[in-house]
Amino acid sequence: MTPDPKTDNLPDQGPQEVPHTILTKREKSFMTFLLSLIGVASAMSMPIYWVALTEMKKKFGVTEEQINLTVVAYLILQSLSPVFFSTATDYVGRRPVVLVCLLGGLVINIALAVSDAYWMIILFRCLLASFVSPLISIDSSIVSDFTTRRDRGGYNGTVNGFLLVGQGFSPFFGALVDSGWDWRAIFYFCAIIDGVLLLIAFICLPETKRTIVGNMSVKPDRWYHRAPILLYFGKRLSDTSKSTLEHINLPSYNPLRTVLIVRHPQVAMVLIPSSVIFATWTISQASLSTELSESYGYSTLKIGICFFAPGVATILGAIISGKVLDLTYNNLRQKQLRSDCSKPLNIIKARLQYFLIPSFVCAAASVVFGWCFQKKESVAIILVMSFLITFSTMFPMNAVPTLLIDMFPGQSGSVASLNNLGRCGVATIFMACLSKMGMSLKLGGTYTLMAGLIMLGNISVYALLARSSRILADVERRKRELDN
Repeated sequence: MTPDPKTDNLPDQGPQEVPHTILTKREKSFMTFLLSLIGVASAMSMPIYWVALTEMKKKFGVTEEQINLTVVAYLILQSLSPVFFSTATDYVGRRPVVLVCLLGGLVINIALAVSDAYWMIILFRCLLASFVSPLISIDSSIVSDFTTRRDRGGYNGTVNGFLLVGQGFSPFFGALVDSGWDWRAIFYFCAIIDGVLLLIAFICLPETKRTIVGNMSVKPDRWYHRAPILLYFGKRLSDTSKSTLEHINLPSYNPLRTVLIVRHPQVAMVLIPSSVIFATWTISQASLSTELSESYGYSTLKIGICFFAPGVATILGAIISGKVLDLTYNNLRQKQLRSDCSKPLNIIKARLQYFLIPSFVCAAASVVFGWCFQKKESVAIILVMSFLITFSTMFPMNAVPTLLIDMFPGQSGSVASLNNLGRCGVATIFMACLSKMGMSLKLGGTYTLMAGLIMLGNISVYALLARSSRILADVERRKRELDN
C-alpha cells in the first residue's frame, strides 16, 4: 500500500452522521491511560534490572561484556518480534495479541526470577523480549484506530512518551526492589505488574481494529474479540448491518513484507535519523547506570534516584511533543484550507517541521554527557545532560511513528513494527559495541561520535523536508498510474 496524501482533503470523521469512533473524549482518555500502562510495563522490562547488572555479574562470575550481552540479546529480539506480532494484529485484531503478549510476560518473568545459570538469563531475556516488546508498536496501532490525523499526535504522543517513561523511571523501581530484596525480586515485581495488567486488559480492553469493529459500534463475532467492557457500551453497539466496517484488501500474512515499506524514500530518510537518536539515548542510560556504580561508587538505590532526571524528562517530553504535533498539524491544515483546498496538506512538514531542533539539542547534550563522565565532572552536570538527551529524544520518538501511520493508515501494525525494528535494531548495534567503543574511544569520544551521526541524520531530514512536496507528488502520480 502506498501513502495517500489526498486523505488530508477528506473530513476527519467522514459523513457527519457517522462518527469516526463511538468513544467519547473521556473514554479516549481512559484508553490512552490503559495503553500507556501497558506500554510502560513493556518498556520497563528492558532497563529495570540495569542497576543490578554489577550484582548479577558477580553472581554468575562473568565479565562486563558478557553481562551486557543480556541487554543486547533483549534488544535483538525487541527489534525482530514486533515484525511478527504487530503485523499479525492487522489480520487477527489487536485484543488477542495484547492478551497473549501479557500472558507471556507474566510466565517468563517468573522463569527469570528462578534462573540459576547465565545461559538461562540469556534465553529467558530473549523470550521476554519476544512477547512484551511488540506491545509498544501495538499500542500505536490501537491509538490509530480511534483517532484521526487531527488529534492523533496528542494521544499518540502520550502513549509513545510514556513508553519511554517506563524506561526512564524503571531503574529507580528496580533499585528500590533490589535494595529491599535482591535481583530476583525485580523479575517477580515485573511478573506481578504483567499479571495485574493482563486482568485489567482482559476486562477493559475492547477490540479496536476497524476491519473487525468499524467505529467500535459493531459487536465482534469471535469470542476472543469480546471484552466484558462491551456491556458498558450497551446500545451504542448498534451497527448490526456492519456498515462502518473498513474494507482493506491486505495481502496474505507475511511479516517480512513489513521491511519492504522501507523502499519508500521518505520512510528510510526519517527512520534512520530517529533510530540513531534512540540509540544514543539507550546507550546513555546504560552508561549512566554502570559509570555511576563503577566510577563514582554509587549504591544501587542512589543510582536509581539519579534516574529521576531522565524519568521526569520523558513525562515532560511526551506531553509537550504531542501538543506540538497536534498544534503544528492543525495550523498547517487551517492555512491549507484558507489558501487552496485542492492542494493536499504536506503531512511530512506537518510532522517533521520541528524535528531538527531537538536533534541538535540531543547531539550537543551527548557530547557534554560523555566528556563529563570521562573527566569525572560533577554528577549534577551529567544528570542535566541526561535530562536534555531524554527530553529531546521524545519528539522524534513521537513524530516518526505518527508520520508513518499517517502515510500508511491501512498498515498501522506493520509500520509501527517497522519503526520499532529500525530504532531497536540500531540501538542493538551500538549497545553491543558500547564496551569496545568505551575502551578505544573513551566515553568522550563515544558520545562525540554519536553526536556526529545525529548531525549526519539531520542532513537526511533536512533533504526530506526540502523535497517533501515533490516526493508526495511522485507518490500520488505513481498511485494514479497503478489505479489506471
